[in-house]
Amino acid sequence: TSVFPGAVSRFGEPLLIEEVALDFPRLPIVLAHGGRPLWMDQAIFLARRFPNVWLELSGVPPNRVLEYFPDLPKVAAKTVFGTDWPGPGVRDIAANLAAFRALPIPADLQSQILETNPLKLFPRHPPN
Repeated sequence: TSVFPGAVSRFGEPLLIEEVALDFPRLPIVLAHGGRPLWMDQAIFLARRFPNVWLELSGVPPNRVLEYFPDLPKVAAKTVFGTDWPGPGVRDIAANLAAFRALPIPADLQSQILETNPLKLFPRHPPN
């Protein structure tokens, strides 16, 4: 999904992965941009419903994450941070991270989103 001119979002609807999530329960599915700009509620629904579906926050201005995802604390256990770098509008990864850390999200949930969850999703030693 994208908000940039010329982007086509027709196939970005998160519900299109529902059957894949059902048929392949061991396949991790990452919903990039968390469904922004059109389908954030669907993305959150799927992440809460399926153990193998994750939200990813790239493409969302970090200082506006809670505006787009006011229920983020409820799905923090299924969310990973992303910068969207080198995408348009991302000038500085460190600034994006600092803006995210400045949000009024409890430190334990920020740690989950920034550290714990990425290691679960992308383990250093994948299971056999």
